[in-house]
Amino acid sequence: MLDGRVVLVTGGDRPLGAGLAKGLQEAGARVALVDGDLADRDGAVRAVAAAVAEVGRPHALVHAAIEPAGLEVMPLVDVDDARWWAVWEVTMRTSLWLCQAVHAHLTGNDGRVVFLTPTLSMSGAPGLAALAAAVEGQRLLAKSAARQWGADGITVNCVAPSPELLGLAAGEMALSAPALGRVGDPEADLGPIVAFLCSAGSRYLTGATLSADGGVWMAP
Repeated sequence: MLDGRVVLVTGGDRPLGAGLAKGLQEAGARVALVDGDLADRDGAVRAVAAAVAEVGRPHALVHAAIEPAGLEVMPLVDVDDARWWAVWEVTMRTSLWLCQAVHAHLTGNDGRVVFLTPTLSMSGAPGLAALAAAVEGQRLLAKSAARQWGADGITVNCVAPSPELLGLAAGEMALSAPALGRVGDPEADLGPIVAFLCSAGSRYLTGATLSADGGVWMAP
């Protein structure tokens, strides 16, 4: 599906990003992990440049990195400036800087951007207000980018996995049990979905969020 295509992946230091990277490689892609201080504009540019130097001009960016502080449960009334900055600000800055850093590479190259936006952004998450707000912000950023970059031949979409794939306790944020009976695996279950969104075959799908949580969040 991805033979000859180059994909950059963030979050490779955690199971979600690492599993997606393996799944994309199995689909035929040349994959490079993007790491470093991605919340700094210059750091994001350097990280993307290093990945491009390793594997060549990319066709896609898969942004799977999650700020670890966002997974620490905190009552809404206790969220202070430090926590909000560490989660919401870092998440949004990282997403923006990465998009800006890859835009020139993706333009005219059948480009794809895929955000991993856990379903807790759509359902709400007690104790994780900053992360839920940040992830929903990513989804809105994706829609805005999709409308602006369509003329450049770039699609921008989101894949929404279950919160458990972030390392949260099974069922802690679930609205119901998965219809398919299991949480899912980043490599085997999410990998093919993300691979499709990075492929030439997804060229007419943009600005969409695909829920890939085994049938927990079922909404139009």
